Amino acid sequence: MSEPTARRNAKIVATIGPASWDPEILRSLLEAGVDVVRVNAAHNTIDVRRDIVKTIRTAARETGRCVAILQDLGGPKPRTGPLPDGETISLRRGQEIELVPGDAQLMQERISIDDANLFAQITPDRRVLIMDGLIELHTTARQGDVVQARVVRSGHLRGRQGVTVPGAKLPPRRITEQEAADIAFAAEAGLEYLGVSFVTCGGDIQMVRDELERHGGQCGIVAKIERPEALEALHEIAHLSDAIMVARGDLGVQLMPEDVPIAQKQIIAVARRHGTPVITATQMLESMIVQPIPTRAETSDVANAILDGSDAVMLSAETATGQYPLEAVEMMNRIVTAIERQCIYPQKAPEVADGPITTASLIARAANDIVRRAPLVNTIAVFTRSGFSAREVARERAVVPIVALTNNDYIARKLSLVWGVTSIVAPFASDTESLINDMTRRLVASGFAQPGHNILFVGSLTVFNEPGHTNLLHIRPV
Repeated sequence: MSEPTARRNAKIVATIGPASWDPEILRSLLEAGVDVVRVNAAHNTIDVRRDIVKTIRTAARETGRCVAILQDLGGPKPRTGPLPDGETISLRRGQEIELVPGDAQLMQERISIDDANLFAQITPDRRVLIMDGLIELHTTARQGDVVQARVVRSGHLRGRQGVTVPGAKLPPRRITEQEAADIAFAAEAGLEYLGVSFVTCGGDIQMVRDELERHGGQCGIVAKIERPEALEALHEIAHLSDAIMVARGDLGVQLMPEDVPIAQKQIIAVARRHGTPVITATQMLESMIVQPIPTRAETSDVANAILDGSDAVMLSAETATGQYPLEAVEMMNRIVTAIERQCIYPQKAPEVADGPITTASLIARAANDIVRRAPLVNTIAVFTRSGFSAREVARERAVVPIVALTNNDYIARKLSLVWGVTSIVAPFASDTESLINDMTRRLVASGFAQPGHNILFVGSLTVFNEPGHTNLLHIRPV
């Protein structure tokens, strides 16, 4: 069975920053295989972000790539004070430093922390973790608003880095003024996804969704699992979210290191059960920030995330601030493609989570049973207006290419995050036969089918103007 190109099912998410938002570099990253571009709202203004989004859209258009944009909300993440771009402070093991509240520029022996609630909880004999725990401080004394601390784990500190104090309590989640502005921007700019940090329950997701809908936005909500409380509410969060992120950076400083791999597998399993796309993120190819090849352990980490069932794997600092952004994307693509060639993958979907069984889910399972039982079908083509039918087919992990046929560019871009799905955007004919004939021609022209192939069409027999009516399985020889 031939395919149009070497097929990669799991998607690549890449964070952009100073190392990669140059238009030429960004184009090269998209050409190398980036499917979703992540922009962190905590590190730039809306005016800057507006230009970044234009650059991404232009690069996608010039490269012919269907690319989604994921904007991470800053969230209630405590951070250190700023430093000019490219500057760092070197912290040595055993060095004595001061911690102070506020957002003052970092100094060699004084670190500001911008979260008053967290700072109030920093008492003597506490661990303070910075940059996802790469830097660790131990507090020794406190006098008023000055905390004395000693460097336990050294490193080079950049500006505006995340701060965690294990055991400190978070106040109830609310939408900050800055987050509200960032949500409004996401709606205005037509972004495909919003990442929500420090989710603890389904109510956090609904709160952001309500704010988004108030501005007329359609973004998918990505719940970042970073807190132990979120692990306890995984099913609720997966049910209410459009995607889940295994955010191992912050999760890894809340849990003991040895507990993170089990949490990762648990999160992926629950997301898969709900049919919710899941991204595995943070430190995947961390050494490629400063060197052109990863460690063998990092290679295995990416491979295991794929074998666990991740829809996507994510690059963070590797592409945002690293010295080798293009090499990191190329390496990620190589690892994923190599793993997917093995016969142990892909994995069939787990049983559907509690809740009603829909016609669409039954049709999707039947479609995948057909292609697994006999080498009859070479491509599954899914008519979709909302993306739902394509996601249902994808959750079954088809062994042939899945092509979403949609008349909506925005839906095509959103599907760039979903495992195994490639999109073709075209107008829909008004009757079934004309629609299937037209799409067959487009599939052949795009290289997804050729004479002698069989295409399994999934969609609606009669209702093309409304989403959510999947009830058709049709095999069409080419």
